[in-house]
Amino acid sequence: EQVENMSLAKKLTPLADRVLVKRLLPQTKTAGGLYLPESAQKKELEGEVIEVGPGALMRDGTKTEMVLKKGDKVLLPEYGGHALELGGEELHLFRQDDILGKFD
Repeated sequence: EQVENMSLAKKLTPLADRVLVKRLLPQTKTAGGLYLPESAQKKELEGEVIEVGPGALMRDGTKTEMVLKKGDKVLLPEYGGHALELGGEELHLFRQDDILGKFD
């Protein structure tokens, strides 16, 4: 089922400078093995790039360069982006400029 969900996400190609991201799941267990209630879990700010758009068209006719590519691990803002569900999986669309950083 996971492969089928990811293939649904790959059918969606973001437009312009948008990036389709899957947030990493929040930590549900402490180092000591205790389960955290949902209210105590922090919103995960890391994600993986699933798809990227071709770049935004500028007024002079050039395209903005897309720095991110599929598979990149990124640092996301706490708020923003557009949440959507594809194949039962929650994904988020961000503009490339809204993404805070890329992990090496």
